[in-house]
Amino acid sequence: MVLRITLVLIVLGIAYLSLTPKETLTIGNDKISHFMAYGALMWNIGLLYFERRSAFITGIALALSYGALIEVGQHFVPGRCMSLYDIFANAGGVLTGVLLTWITYRPIRKALRSAGII
Repeated sequence: MVLRITLVLIVLGIAYLSLTPKETLTIGNDKISHFMAYGALMWNIGLLYFERRSAFITGIALALSYGALIEVGQHFVPGRCMSLYDIFANAGGVLTGVLLTWITYRPIRKALRSAGII
């Protein structure tokens, strides 16, 4: 349940931060922020669905699509613009999230179970 809640929070957080007019939100390097946000998104998806291969692959496709669609949506936000480089940063984050899932899935799931979180 906790992983589902964090997934929703990450999706909503990305939408809010990406679709808010730029003059109100500028923190650090934009591409690094995209990379980290989509890495966290995919890692969370991976922790939820890694054992179900088709769901995991669907999660990858949805995370990549979400990143591209958010960029399209930025075209309509004052002070923002659609950027192919942001889409690449999003995709790099998703791929990094996949790698993090492969490396950390078992120990993290074991720790979450022993803590009674899942």
